[in-house]
Amino acid sequence: MAHANKRVIARTVFTWAGLLGLCIVVILNRHNLVAFWHALHNLRWYILVVVVVIQIGSYWVNGLYYRSILRIFTYDVGVTRLFEGALATNFVNYVVPTAGLAGAGFLSQVLAPDVPRGTSVLTQLMRYALSALSVLVMMPVGLALVVMAGLSHHGIVRATLTSAGAIAALAFVLVGLVQQEHLLRRVVQWLPRALRRVVKRFRGDEALNNFVDQFYVGYHAMGRQKTRMLVPFTWSMVYILIEVFTFYLAFVAFSIHEPLGAVIMAYLFANIASTFGGVFFSTGTFELGMVGTLVALGSPFAIAFSVTLVYRVLNLLIGLPPGYVFYRKYLPK
Repeated sequence: MAHANKRVIARTVFTWAGLLGLCIVVILNRHNLVAFWHALHNLRWYILVVVVVIQIGSYWVNGLYYRSILRIFTYDVGVTRLFEGALATNFVNYVVPTAGLAGAGFLSQVLAPDVPRGTSVLTQLMRYALSALSVLVMMPVGLALVVMAGLSHHGIVRATLTSAGAIAALAFVLVGLVQQEHLLRRVVQWLPRALRRVVKRFRGDEALNNFVDQFYVGYHAMGRQKTRMLVPFTWSMVYILIEVFTFYLAFVAFSIHEPLGAVIMAYLFANIASTFGGVFFSTGTFELGMVGTLVALGSPFAIAFSVTLVYRVLNLLIGLPPGYVFYRKYLPK
């Protein structure tokens, strides 16, 4: 009975914490919401309806990604559940800025008990990795379109090369760390002893070891089936293309035909900015990267700001409220 009461209390605390996070996001974006309302007067509404439908579809694509990689790990989970998990994970990542780690942890809750937690976390981490690879693939395409449109800017070229190098270096470091399985296991053996110095009743040794075992079972499964990883990578590319297309539609809604290269580069740099800035805060970094890139490529600030504002607010309104609903649904019962 006492254990059940603790679970009820924990669920209540997490429910209110999620609601508080959502309220904080709204408060931090209150000025954007007011500006968004004024910007709506000049928009073609039917295009916004298309944007909403496509944005919802992008979460379904995330569900298809999850299903494709989970099948490599021999788990078959329904796409509807994975779609809900994609929305819930996005919500958690936004209200708890930890560079995606919070979302990875929550996805393991969504998939429990059908999928081991270590495998679930690996699934989400691979989503980040494949998304980064998709960004690297898209970068030369966007840069080539920018040059062809006569919008080339030395700062953009330098930023593109620097960003590509930083992503590649980070990827090599992370892959190198994961490859050192014996070192990670030594850390896991040391961690419980360190935690017991702070929390004397800590008894998570077995859970930590099981988590690492599950993680590496999935990791080695991927290593044995490299060609099958092309399927989740394809879904990651489809997701990036959908997001770029909806951002382009935001320009069309203002009756502005922005060069496609500028749209691609703005979206890519916005993602890079939010990835590195997301360790500390989730509000503002994406928008800053997007507006800054558009202005550097010749767009007037007013247009860059208005389009970015409409795109981002729509993105948040579409994703966060249902994300909170599914976040509550998958809290421990």
